[in-house]
Amino acid sequence: MHDISDRPQDVAVPRRRARRSTAEIRALILDAARAVFAERGFAGATTRHIAARAEVAEPLIFNNFGSKEALFTEAVTEPFNARFREFLDYSDTLPPDREERSMRFVQALYPFLRDHADLLLAMVKSRGDVDAAAIHGLDDYFTRAVARMRSQYEQAGLEFDVPPELMVRYGFGMLAGSVLLGDWFFPEGGPDPDVEESVLARMLFKASEPKQL
Repeated sequence: MHDISDRPQDVAVPRRRARRSTAEIRALILDAARAVFAERGFAGATTRHIAARAEVAEPLIFNNFGSKEALFTEAVTEPFNARFREFLDYSDTLPPDREERSMRFVQALYPFLRDHADLLLAMVKSRGDVDAAAIHGLDDYFTRAVARMRSQYEQAGLEFDVPPELMVRYGFGMLAGSVLLGDWFFPEGGPDPDVEESVLARMLFKASEPKQL
């Protein structure tokens, strides 16, 4: 019987992986799912791809989330909806000044979209494969933003130059498009984030100008 000191020094000793908690496994799966859905979309992603990315056994996905559809909801749509729920609460406190309101809008949403471009990519690539109504946070924002704009313009005795139903949607589209197409717009690197946000806010402010009577 040999003492362990007799073992050749160049032979690796296999180590058993530490047991991971359920919370750790769920976090690994969610991170992997966001990445795979962003790369392949809902239809192109498989639970096998996600399990491999997360380095977990595939059955653990079903044990923790039940189905690929439920995993997409928790990994992609819920974080998106949660951020818009927070923004809707915050937006009720925005100042009446249109220029400052435009700046606050961009500062509240654009960094989130920029830092979570994978959520946008996953939703764009999954369009038609998942229930669009599940992304209710954005619909809630559109509805409340239109109502708020109408109220503010009416109180000030102003008329719209651009219909608010279009303004709020294209305004969001400008922010989302700037994130998704940033590499095309600036292949050698984009402007400083502060400059970027300032320009976007100024464009939104000019687009929301009332009709000149």
